[in-house]
Amino acid sequence: MNELGSYLGGAWRNGDGPVATLTNPATDEPLAQVRAASGLGEALAWARTTGGPALREQGFRRRAETLGALAKLLHGAREELIAVAVQNGGNTRGDAKFDIDGAIAVLAAYAAIGAELPTGAHLVDGEPAPLHKGSKLRAQHVLTPRLGAAIHINAFNFPAWGMVGKFAVAHLAGVPVVTKPATSTAMLAHRIAELMLGAGLLPPGALQLLLGPAGDLLDHVGPQDTLAFTGSADTGAKIRGHARVVATNARVNLEADSLNAAIIGPDVEPGTELFDLIVRDCVTELTQKAGQKCTATRRILVPAALLEPLREALLDRLAAIADKTGNPADDGVRMGPLSSKQQLADARAGVALLARAARIVRGNPERRGFVGVADGVGCFLEPIVLEATAEAALDARAPFHAHEVFGPVATLLPYDGTVASAATIVAAGQGSLVGTLYADDRSYTTAAIAALSPWLGRLVLASEKIAAASLAPGCVFPVANHGGPGRAGAGEELGGKVGLAPYLQRTTLQGGAAELARLLGHE
Repeated sequence: MNELGSYLGGAWRNGDGPVATLTNPATDEPLAQVRAASGLGEALAWARTTGGPALREQGFRRRAETLGALAKLLHGAREELIAVAVQNGGNTRGDAKFDIDGAIAVLAAYAAIGAELPTGAHLVDGEPAPLHKGSKLRAQHVLTPRLGAAIHINAFNFPAWGMVGKFAVAHLAGVPVVTKPATSTAMLAHRIAELMLGAGLLPPGALQLLLGPAGDLLDHVGPQDTLAFTGSADTGAKIRGHARVVATNARVNLEADSLNAAIIGPDVEPGTELFDLIVRDCVTELTQKAGQKCTATRRILVPAALLEPLREALLDRLAAIADKTGNPADDGVRMGPLSSKQQLADARAGVALLARAARIVRGNPERRGFVGVADGVGCFLEPIVLEATAEAALDARAPFHAHEVFGPVATLLPYDGTVASAATIVAAGQGSLVGTLYADDRSYTTAAIAALSPWLGRLVLASEKIAAASLAPGCVFPVANHGGPGRAGAGEELGGKVGLAPYLQRTTLQGGAAELARLLGHE
């Protein structure tokens, strides 16, 4: 069986630790093996001493040009990468494209952002400010690349987008990357790394790939390093609380669990374009990537008067997808499997937990027969919808406010249509990456923005007027903040130039106004 190696210290090498087997989650077929790697302290040192200086010497615009070239490189390999995602990720072709095209788009976006940055070694942040009234002395903030490494620990669900998106931002900032994909879907990340490293576009030390477990990687973290993690809140807490991370005050950016909500305003009516958009978005977020998206909608807040027609429309659309859930190698399949047996077991246990406070109104979590595979083969879960009572929806202790089922699962939560109740329900989730508000009533929307925004990293506003042009809320864009407060990790990624912040040091230069102007190119 093919063994996938890590790229550390300038060379591809197989690990020397325990073996993990990667499989096709639709057929259970073994595909490749990876072994735990050693020498991680040396890999981080190589990034800092070799990769960092080479990147900083290039400057922002040269690094941006590299990102543009990498975008073209991956676009040229798109069909090959899609095939890998279908095989090891269990993705349908559409889901594979969503991941891979998202990765390419981030590279291209940050290439464009970097093309507009200065050619020098720093960024000027804001305008110079006088230290006091009448003073010729000024305070000017500048941003310079940190001298450490970027340690990226990525989730299984987006092996392309997650890895490449984090890399693009750190690379433009001038910080070398050590990236560790989740093991179960690592074939795609491995192939992308092979392409990027083999193209001759990156200086030595700019990118390293660690397959298998993280091992003692965090034991070697330094004070100039930045960690970016996507995954469970429990693992995120362990990273943030790691003794070496705490001792060095290394920067940590987390994206964790997120009980995202769709909030339907009391003015929405069946038969409108906005109502149809709600159904379409909810179906997309339930089933795209088999519901394995950090931005997927988990809670659907519905005015009590709209509950029955929405339930009927939603379940009707989902039934068609449930009938075509199976092996994505079959062209007729519309939803593939979860990524692993463990993910399936966790999702089934999660549905049972939610069912303590809500009833299942569609789907059978124990279903065993799916398209294109024998009964019991693969990691499949059909779309599951639960429904709570209005009283349970307001209970902050209810499991659907505390536990994210990472699969095609969502809960309908009826509410009285007031902003106060909607805010209470959303807040019970303790912080989310994204919320979506469907309403035409401007006063309702204005009040909802003020009440909901503190709990959200992004709020999508959808109305009848823009329904035809609206995009599903689960889409993540390079120019928009990706992160959320509280349970969602309290981190921030992307957001255009703002996304560079974790990898740059803000320093105040204090001096004479004329001198600062000359030094920083203001003259």
